[in-house]
Amino acid sequence: MSDGVDDLFGEALGAEETSIEQGRADGVRDGLVAGLAEGRELGVQKGYEIGQEVGFYAGCVRTWRALQAQDPALVPERQERGLAVLEEQLRTFPLTDPQNEALWDALERLRGRFKTVASGLGCLQDYFPKETGPAELTF
Repeated sequence: MSDGVDDLFGEALGAEETSIEQGRADGVRDGLVAGLAEGRELGVQKGYEIGQEVGFYAGCVRTWRALQAQDPALVPERQERGLAVLEEQLRTFPLTDPQNEALWDALERLRGRFKTVASGLGCLQDYFPKETGPAELTF
């Protein structure tokens, strides 16, 4: 009779262990799915932010070049060299390779070159993206 009691407790312990393992497997599976979705969302957000910043710099360069076409004296020779380097950095920026670890280094160099050129031209020296949150009403 003691064998029947042992089997009963053995089955209960086995069911608990099975439930724990099944719960763990379900948690790992659900965590992978949630992690993939969160990672994709964060990647899209960061990619958009980087693209917006690089686009801002490219737009400034195009504007400066258009103004220079109207008045060549607007861009001194020293800033001309810096502007040419900035254009080259924009051309070679790894926008299409988001897993390239050099992207962050290239972005930092781009920011630094932009600040240098903008300062030399007497323009805005920082990139300030618009806040995307809800607008506040002020009176």
